[in-house]
Amino acid sequence: MYCFNTDQVAYHRVADVSIGLAKQQLGLPITVVTNQSTRDSWHNAPDVNFIVVKNDTNNTKLGLPWYNLERCEAIDHSPYDCTTVIDVDYLCFSKKLLQYTETAHDFLIHSAAHDVSYRQALTYERKSMLPLVWATVLIFKKTDRVRKIFNTVKLVKSHYQHFCNLYRIDYRNFRNDYAFAIALHQCNGHHAYDIIPDSIATLPHDCTVLSYNDTGLNYRYQDKINRIESQDLHVLNKGFVNV
Repeated sequence: MYCFNTDQVAYHRVADVSIGLAKQQLGLPITVVTNQSTRDSWHNAPDVNFIVVKNDTNNTKLGLPWYNLERCEAIDHSPYDCTTVIDVDYLCFSKKLLQYTETAHDFLIHSAAHDVSYRQALTYERKSMLPLVWATVLIFKKTDRVRKIFNTVKLVKSHYQHFCNLYRIDYRNFRNDYAFAIALHQCNGHHAYDIIPDSIATLPHDCTVLSYNDTGLNYRYQDKINRIESQDLHVLNKGFVNV
């Protein structure tokens, strides 16, 4: 996991929830890449392996700090032969990800996401000239091919505006989803590549989390209340840690 606090969001609190669920459901060792100020915010640090780095802060989203520029270093940061990278707001309510660590594929990523409140398509077909992937979850092994993919992501990061022009990407702030999409497109010779064969269940920002436990969460949107049970979930509203 990558975890960097901002003035707006205490991401280490979000990570605490994600770490607890990942330990329970996946039973895998966990490494958190963070900076020193975020590490110091953990007064009762979880039992994980910490890697402290000086993160790049030159990216924003909707005018606010968005610290997402280190994921291209995951192949170097990871101490594991097979690594699963997840966003700190991706909550494991199932053991689903384990099965993808046991395949012969050396790199897997989602190519689809869906809104669990059934109001948004979460599609970006008209935002660029190549299909988007979702870097919310990455599963990789340390092969020469995967090293080339990560090196290409680093290249895209260094020349992001050029690649935005090349692929006619409307989203001009650096986004890992596009960077990995470009790298996979180029490293695979513009042919199809392996993907995680399902869609990321996503709870949008405007949904309010009412409660959560080890198996799922309850949320409200306007006058409707629903529950997600035994389904991994990407929760975009970080305020859920306050319930």
